[in-house]
Amino acid sequence: MLLLIKFLSLLLILCLSTFIGILIASKYNLRVKELEDIISALELLETRVKYTYDTISDSFEFISMNMKSRASRIFMITAGNLKDSRNMSAGDIFRNVVDEEASFLDINLEDIDILKGLGTSLGQTDLEGQLKNIILIKDLLRKQLNDAIESKNKNYKLSRNMGVFIGLVILIILI
Repeated sequence: MLLLIKFLSLLLILCLSTFIGILIASKYNLRVKELEDIISALELLETRVKYTYDTISDSFEFISMNMKSRASRIFMITAGNLKDSRNMSAGDIFRNVVDEEASFLDINLEDIDILKGLGTSLGQTDLEGQLKNIILIKDLLRKQLNDAIESKNKNYKLSRNMGVFIGLVILIILI
């Protein structure tokens, strides 16, 4: 009976460490997907700014409905706040929402700072200035996406296998 309990405990330790390794590895995957979705949203925003004369809140609402990741909350909440608030600029509202929602996103601080840069021209400049800013932010995020893909390729398998390896080391020590 004691041997069975020891065996099950060791198996549980191995499973938990493997699970932790997989969880850490999935963060790399999630960042890539989140950045891809944000870039797609910015392409959609660029198209809507160029060809439609919708308000920023309507464009953000449309974008949030067409996104797949948690970043859609940024656009949805900003659209709602823009409709409710008349005393703040669209850029300030956007930056505040990005700050509030940053902890729920799977992107790093540098990505968030770049995304907040989108708020600099929202509702502040003419159509040309907004389009140039959207394109700039998109290009910067594409660079971040390339870095995220490199990081994923380098660290995904390593993190996943480290979980298994650490579990095995703990097993050997406890045996």
